[in-house]
Amino acid sequence: MGRITVTDAMPDLDGLSIDSGRLKLLESLGSGAYGKVYRALDLSSPLEKPVYYAVKCLLRPEKESHQEEFQEREITLHQMVCKHPNIVTLHRVFYDEHYVYVVLDLCPGGDLFTAITEKRVFHNNVELVRQSFVQLIDAVHYCHEKSVFHRDIKPENVLCSHKGDDIRLADFGLSTQNAVSTDFGCGSSYYMSPECIGKEFSIGRYSTRHSDIWSLGVILTNMISGRNPWRYATAKDECFAAYLHDRDFLRQVLPISEGANDILKRIFRINPLSRITLLELREEILTLDTFFMTDEELSTAGSTVRAAAITYAETKPLEENLAPSAADDILLDSGDATDSSVSSDEIYTFNSPPDDEPPSTLLAPPPGFLTVPNANLNSASTSTARASASTNSGSESEGPITPATHAVDLTVEVPDFPEGQGIGHTAASYVGLPKKKSPTESKIKKAFNRKHIFRLAFERIKRRSSGSGSP
Repeated sequence: MGRITVTDAMPDLDGLSIDSGRLKLLESLGSGAYGKVYRALDLSSPLEKPVYYAVKCLLRPEKESHQEEFQEREITLHQMVCKHPNIVTLHRVFYDEHYVYVVLDLCPGGDLFTAITEKRVFHNNVELVRQSFVQLIDAVHYCHEKSVFHRDIKPENVLCSHKGDDIRLADFGLSTQNAVSTDFGCGSSYYMSPECIGKEFSIGRYSTRHSDIWSLGVILTNMISGRNPWRYATAKDECFAAYLHDRDFLRQVLPISEGANDILKRIFRINPLSRITLLELREEILTLDTFFMTDEELSTAGSTVRAAAITYAETKPLEENLAPSAADDILLDSGDATDSSVSSDEIYTFNSPPDDEPPSTLLAPPPGFLTVPNANLNSASTSTARASASTNSGSESEGPITPATHAVDLTVEVPDFPEGQGIGHTAASYVGLPKKKSPTESKIKKAFNRKHIFRLAFERIKRRSSGSGSP
């Protein structure tokens, strides 16, 4: 049975004239928990060159309610940063008795998720990856300079042109001006930093700036390989556990260059304060010669790497990739909606998949996912409202799939606390809190005592990826 939202009772507003007759709402482009989005014609624009917008029609909340507070915060923070060329423009907001109307740029090219998984425009295209990712870095850096921290950076929340060369950051529904946050589990699981997940850190808060940088690293992995590095950045995720054991693990399962791997290692550091800065990341991206493995490297790579490269290369003809389509034309701002129960907040052509099952019931893995049986993977629950301490963007980002092409039947249990870079520091020091003895120290000792379990998990994955024997 599908989830029922308050927008199910909203009337169809097709054909309605709003904004004192200036805008006419055309077809519906999608809906979220608190409103719908329409393509709108600017009736003051020339007939020979009509101008279109995406208009978000949100139910007007009760005065002084929590929902009004969240809605106003999202709009305010978006307005603060939308002048940047790589951030979706919010043109204006107006109201009537029942609705709040938010007028946004209409982005007919679709979102980054579609560009990666459907069009695959970034495959083996060094300059396009460089150009597009630098634009995304610039957008996030601009936000941070304005003390706006996104907290839900993922491909569905990044819009782009048909060719993928014009990037626009969207959806500020989970953004905050708090440099330090206690909203654990905020975002989408594939893109959350370990400290944002909060399962293996007991420090009580985390740096939103550094968490955004982590999310950018996952997106860079998506663009290069068409896949996610892991499902969830906890030691109970076998891919992440393998990375913690060997920080060159991603290069052993994904077709990424040595230089790209070095950059990712500087992003995916457990100690947030030791991560690469956005300005450093920008410079590294601009100077890197390639993001992809060479044909020579692929010829000697393991079977998992070769399979990932082949899958990502299986794309449509170039003209079909880049030509506008009817589906592309209805894709727009992936949703600055106001409820955490919808992922990209507007349900559009290439929307996110349904939620993960609760941790007690692990879904059977889809093809291409690498999973640990009985792993207690805590999905980013979509039933939690934004008013709660644990805030999520909703349905998980489907994202490009995780490294392996076949599930590995591991029976070992991975330790609770990750072993790897930054483990020598107390968790409290990560966000500038006073150092003190904490319960995590005993977990660290246990992790070191059980180091052979990490090694066992990693070796089994490595053997499977190289095709050298049974697990």
